[in-house]
Amino acid sequence: MRILLFLIPLFLFESINAQQRQIDSLIKLSSKATQDSLKLKYYQEICVICETKDNLKYGQICTTLAGKLIANAPTKSEREKYIRKKIDAYNVIGIYYEDLELIDSVEKNNKTRLELARQTNNISLINEQLENLAGFYSRENLYTKIMNLYTDELKKAEKENNKEQIIFTLIGIRETYGQMRNHKKSLEYSLKVLELEKSNVKDSSKVAYAYFNVGQKYYNLFDYEKAVFYYLKSYSILGKKINNRDKSFYLFHLARAYNEQKNITESRNYLLKALDIVNEMGDSVIIGVVYSEIGQTYFYETNFDRALEYKLKGISFINGKSDGDAFLPYLSTGQIYLKIKQYKLAEQYVLKAKKIAEDRSLIHNQRAVMRVLADIYIGNGDVAKSNAYLVKYYQLNDSINKLKNTEELLFKELNYENEKNETQLKAEQEKQNALHSEEKKKQSVILYSVLGVLFLLSILAITIFKNLRKTREANRIIALQKSEVEEQKHLVDEKQKEIVDSITYAKRLQQAILPPQEFFDKHIPNNFILYKPKDIVAGDFYWAEKVDNLFFIAAADSTGHGVPGALVSVVCSNALNRTIKEFKLTDTGKILDKTRELVLETFEKSASEVKDGMDISLLCIDSKNKNGYWSGANNPLWYIQDSELKEIKADKQPIGKSDYPKPFTTHQIEYKADTTFYLFTDGFADQFGGPNGKKFKYKQFSDLLIKNNNLSQSQQADIINKAFTDWKGDLEQVDDVCIIGIKL
Repeated sequence: MRILLFLIPLFLFESINAQQRQIDSLIKLSSKATQDSLKLKYYQEICVICETKDNLKYGQICTTLAGKLIANAPTKSEREKYIRKKIDAYNVIGIYYEDLELIDSVEKNNKTRLELARQTNNISLINEQLENLAGFYSRENLYTKIMNLYTDELKKAEKENNKEQIIFTLIGIRETYGQMRNHKKSLEYSLKVLELEKSNVKDSSKVAYAYFNVGQKYYNLFDYEKAVFYYLKSYSILGKKINNRDKSFYLFHLARAYNEQKNITESRNYLLKALDIVNEMGDSVIIGVVYSEIGQTYFYETNFDRALEYKLKGISFINGKSDGDAFLPYLSTGQIYLKIKQYKLAEQYVLKAKKIAEDRSLIHNQRAVMRVLADIYIGNGDVAKSNAYLVKYYQLNDSINKLKNTEELLFKELNYENEKNETQLKAEQEKQNALHSEEKKKQSVILYSVLGVLFLLSILAITIFKNLRKTREANRIIALQKSEVEEQKHLVDEKQKEIVDSITYAKRLQQAILPPQEFFDKHIPNNFILYKPKDIVAGDFYWAEKVDNLFFIAAADSTGHGVPGALVSVVCSNALNRTIKEFKLTDTGKILDKTRELVLETFEKSASEVKDGMDISLLCIDSKNKNGYWSGANNPLWYIQDSELKEIKADKQPIGKSDYPKPFTTHQIEYKADTTFYLFTDGFADQFGGPNGKKFKYKQFSDLLIKNNNLSQSQQADIINKAFTDWKGDLEQVDDVCIIGIKL
């Protein structure tokens, strides 16, 4: 073990040194090179192997060298070649800016690459950079800027009568409207693309795809009959040329449209054909999606047993591989359990869909989840929770409506046609004509109005008399219903109090597994622990143990939060204790290996498959030899030494069941005096808030730690807690928070 502890850090040190030696060797070769093209080649190789933090330095050297070569290029082809290399260099710099989340610099970098591409006659290169810039704007939700970009390009393409470029820009506008969920406008541009592509005799696949895209837009607009028509048209154009992957794709979308039409027989027929193909292909995610859609056909037939069979089979294929594709299967499975009044299982699956929607910031999906959760909780009698989720549903609904109402794109995209003024003039003239005609009719309208009012008054008198009798009867019924509701509310309040009292007692039990503050203060006086459970009990927990001159400390994040997370935390904490006390392990990597083994052993006793476990950051301090040893499962270690924050990345696997388990790595750290270590879970960085309701993120978190590192540990804890509270504002806390700071 001692040999391993010596060799592992030595191997890591040698790996880093080997990379630096390779970079130094390339720099030396460049200094000896007499041609700028050769120097550029060496520095491009450096950009491939260097760390992201060095991208700016080496990328700028490449842009300078490429600029010289562009200026002295003897031919157009040579000039274009070095323009491409300069774009590649700016791309390297862009990765540096993105890593630091410098949004303005990322935008400027994308614009520079586009301007460089425009210096060539290469349409493919220009369009590639247009798509890169549009993609950046899309990630930042800057749809107005995307539309400005494509409409300006469209004007230019129309002026030059460049059909291919017109199609390219129309597709860009079409996709932007699709991202905004303005499906009517997206359909309008899909039809324009289709009309232009119909004359494309060279590539029938483009015509087929244009038909398919129109079908997609009709599907999004709930016009499933037209969707089927365009899907079939597209499918027939491709004929025998279609490959298996595309064929399964078409069959699946046809089936979905038939399913929405409640043509279950036709839908299931196409889905089973698609299933045969995707089973041969072996793509588990696609197989899972098809199984889930077959389940939907049974759902429409109210055959809930078969629906669940296929839905759960679909989830088993998708689970852990593609969160985006897992959202609908999780949500629809929850809806099926809701239908059969199995509320606990319904809640379990819908909460998984909720996490995916929140992680991917998909506001429409979040809205759908809130509506289903409200129905689940009203079904199991939890009125308070149901009302809370209904409020969230309406808040999200308002947010979506505000996005639609404030969007400026609808005015920009028609500027190039200059039709707005003509439409306004025509409307004004029609208004004047209408006023003139209205004046002529005014006298006759007054006469008929008086007669009509007299007739209506007589009808109204009769109606009032009848309504008085109905109102008295309705008031009697309402009084009875009110009495029943108040009685039910009293029962619900009593049940809720019993549940809260039980969970509060469970909190006392969970706190028993947490080491007391005095234990930390005795062995590491300069410390802080910021522990903020999302609910009364938590999935996050902290752990510490002392063995001879070694002090172990960990911050862990168990699967889930609330009561389920707390139960998992007890299992994981017990496993950590056993590795130290029963198995006498002191190597952090081996501790995590053994902990995983013990956790899996505990859950394997269950008849059903349990994939719960934890992510953890485990640090061992050898104060006698001034050494630290660390291992992590998904969660990294940060430490600040000489005013610089350093990070050790964790192994990308949990303490629990995983597809490709491997031994955990032990990292050795030779620390100096006044080094501060930070162990944490993901709850702080993942909290939504701020002016735009976005995640706090790790970059902002690290900046906060660096800025306040010179303060005492208790002051740091107060500042971090205040930053969290201010960022969260009125939003709900999304996860448990656990942050530990120790200064040695």
